[in-house]
Amino acid sequence: MTLSVPLAADGIVSVLLLITICYAAVLSRKLSALRRDKAALKALITQLADASGSAEAGVAGLRAAAQDIGRTLEKKLQDAQSLRDDLAYMIERGGATADRLEGTIRTRREAVKPEAASPVTSERPRAAPAPKAQQGDASAAAAKFVEQMAARLAPPAPSRAERELLRALGGRR
Repeated sequence: MTLSVPLAADGIVSVLLLITICYAAVLSRKLSALRRDKAALKALITQLADASGSAEAGVAGLRAAAQDIGRTLEKKLQDAQSLRDDLAYMIERGGATADRLEGTIRTRREAVKPEAASPVTSERPRAAPAPKAQQGDASAAAAKFVEQMAARLAPPAPSRAERELLRALGGRR
């Protein structure tokens, strides 16, 4: 049996057509799977876009909160520096007042203290001790002097900064 060339050519073409049909069927299944995955991919992209927008909003909120906290912290720092300066002034003023008071008390004590006998005057007879009534008057005079000095050295009405400091210290206790 001899095969003719046209019959052989038809056989080859039919085999190739069968292979092409099988390949087209496989390709069709793969394209269907790709179309199904395309919907899932769109849903995934939508979710990713939503998450990205949410993250951007969160970052903007954090940035605004950080700026607000920064402003609040800066104001508190300025208030603290103001209070520190007021405290330094009050400490300096209190030290000066204490020095004046100490000098006044020392001067008063030296004035009240009996003079020590010097070698030249040691031959003079000593005065008789003061009667008890005069000692009471001296104590009363000293007490009056201390009251006058305390009234004179008393600080003026507290300033706004002093009142704020006292209020702040009272709140910490």
